[in-house]
Amino acid sequence: MKLSILLLLSATQCVTAFVPPSPWGSSAISQRTTALKDIIKGEEVGGSDFDEGQGGVRLAMESAIKITGTLEKSSSSPPKILDIANPTRYTKMTEFNMDDIKATMESSGVTLICTGTGKEMYKDPGSAIEAEITFAPVEAARSALSSTPSASLSNAKNVVLNFVGGDELILNEVLEGAVELIDGLDIGDGLMVNLNSLCHSSFPVDMASVTVVATKGEAASGDEGEGVAGGGGGGGM
Repeated sequence: MKLSILLLLSATQCVTAFVPPSPWGSSAISQRTTALKDIIKGEEVGGSDFDEGQGGVRLAMESAIKITGTLEKSSSSPPKILDIANPTRYTKMTEFNMDDIKATMESSGVTLICTGTGKEMYKDPGSAIEAEITFAPVEAARSALSSTPSASLSNAKNVVLNFVGGDELILNEVLEGAVELIDGLDIGDGLMVNLNSLCHSSFPVDMASVTVVATKGEAASGDEGEGVAGGGGGGGM
């Protein structure tokens, strides 16, 4: 299932989220079983089938979970994690038309900066001492940075990082990817960066994607300016 998520605020105060259609499509097959589902899998008790609807088990399995946070860019130290909010649960996911998404972004003054995808990998150490593990959100961040950003963020008013993955998307791995993104992007010192992390069973458990969007800021003279300056890279709005 291809999934596009759009949560844009038309006011200039804040951008919330935007993720383009999933490149994996409905034919992607995961080779792993989500650990959470192993724990809450229904079993027969006394010869009768267990109802997964009891206790909200099915609801938890079918819901999308979103976690938001705020990070701050600092030139003298690694990005600081300022705040992580409690999870928000969604029971319905809606696919949007890309033309509608682009039109909404343009009317709201939102620019798509870069996108990337990553896959979790485990390399058997063999006779070595340490195994090599690659986290999907971190690889997605590196993929986004490797593409030519479509705009400069030096004077952006709002910057939002949107991570999406399967049921095994882990917040600490998302935060690690977010720190790499903030360090690698041309973001002004002291800017508060909004973070959205969303997991849903429709995405492969071993993959993640990230999208970076921004809104215009104010020019140094006080006149309204192009805080998100267009660049030569592809993907600009």
